[in-house]
Amino acid sequence: MNHQVKKVLFIVAAIALVLVLIGALPNMILFGLGALLTLWAGVRFQAVTHIGAKVGFGILAVIGIGTMLSNIWALIGIIVAWLLFKGYMMYTGEKRDPEVEILNADGTRASRSSFQQFDQVWQKFVNRR
Repeated sequence: MNHQVKKVLFIVAAIALVLVLIGALPNMILFGLGALLTLWAGVRFQAVTHIGAKVGFGILAVIGIGTMLSNIWALIGIIVAWLLFKGYMMYTGEKRDPEVEILNADGTRASRSSFQQFDQVWQKFVNRR
């Protein structure tokens, strides 16, 4: 296939996926809110000891699960966002994050001895406790 034809097809596919992503955005927001409500209610449910509080937090957790299930179409939006990201990375030719370079406070490149020095300081701190 011609390079320009591939480019046009990629752009058309990207536009279609962005439209699907925009359409799934409200479901994705409500899915996330349902997940947060479920997580919060579950943590609080385990923390309380009073039966009335457990019933209340249990009901909130069920409401959160219901919200998540009613917005299950959000998973399509999440998959589409992942496809857009992977397609962009493939289009630009990037594989992973570029090699990360660790610098000292003065801007010079950190050596392995910097980390060994940290390990020594950390051991002194741990031993003092």
